[in-house]
Amino acid sequence: MKTENFLLTDVVEKAENLAYLPTVVLKLMEIISDPDVSVTEVVGIIKKDQGLVARVFKVANSSFYGRVKKAEQLTEAVVTLGLRGLKSFVIAQAVKHVLTTSGMDDNTLWQHAVKVSVAASVLAKELQREMIEDALMGGLVHDIGKAFIVSVYPNAPALIQQKAAREGIMYYEAERKLLGFDHATVGAMITEKWNFPPRIVNVIRYHHGEEDVKNASADSLALARIVKLADMISNQYDVLSQISADARLEKLGKSNVLNLSSERLERLVEEIEKTWVKECENNLFS
Repeated sequence: MKTENFLLTDVVEKAENLAYLPTVVLKLMEIISDPDVSVTEVVGIIKKDQGLVARVFKVANSSFYGRVKKAEQLTEAVVTLGLRGLKSFVIAQAVKHVLTTSGMDDNTLWQHAVKVSVAASVLAKELQREMIEDALMGGLVHDIGKAFIVSVYPNAPALIQQKAAREGIMYYEAERKLLGFDHATVGAMITEKWNFPPRIVNVIRYHHGEEDVKNASADSLALARIVKLADMISNQYDVLSQISADARLEKLGKSNVLNLSSERLERLVEEIEKTWVKECENNLFS
């Protein structure tokens, strides 16, 4: 396949029209955007998908929401999540569907998304507590553009990986050279059309760089930087776990946009590892 055959417009138009999202998820995303929607309406839609019902209970009764008594009625579970939490949950279900049906190897995209999501939530808990939920969602969705690209150009990932290895450059840099665009641009364009929250769209757009950031709010940038560092830690963890704190800081290089000290980074990486193990056991996002 020749470079000139890769067109951004093709990816956006074809991927946007693919039947990615289950009808119930699309409907939930639509009605939750209405500030006047009632709990009864939301519960009525969720009830149509028993798998979704089970996952709502699982998340509402997880340690993340800290209920003293487990929710036994669906209405209780929905109220526990709240509209913002429910929207985040619905986005997670949408993203999982996209990442696990894109045609990329096994569930590698989804597994990486979960690791980054957990890492980002740990970083946010320490650095920007009000952003924990957004960090969780931003981590899940940050690489969604890769799924859109592979759904339209199945051979692209292998060619991109080959170019990255041959030239010693990052995957997204190889995308730009080979395709003329990268997964961050694609993901942001499509999720914006799907009415994802602007702060989450900006995580996708800026998690590899901060070009043209003049149009992003300070909060959007802070969230994108948290996800960017979480992505770097997740990608390099096997290496990072074997070296000293100072060496980790150096290894993370420019991605340490949060300017953490080596001691603080050491502690956070350890906390991220513990949380990864815990969430794998809880299987929260399954």
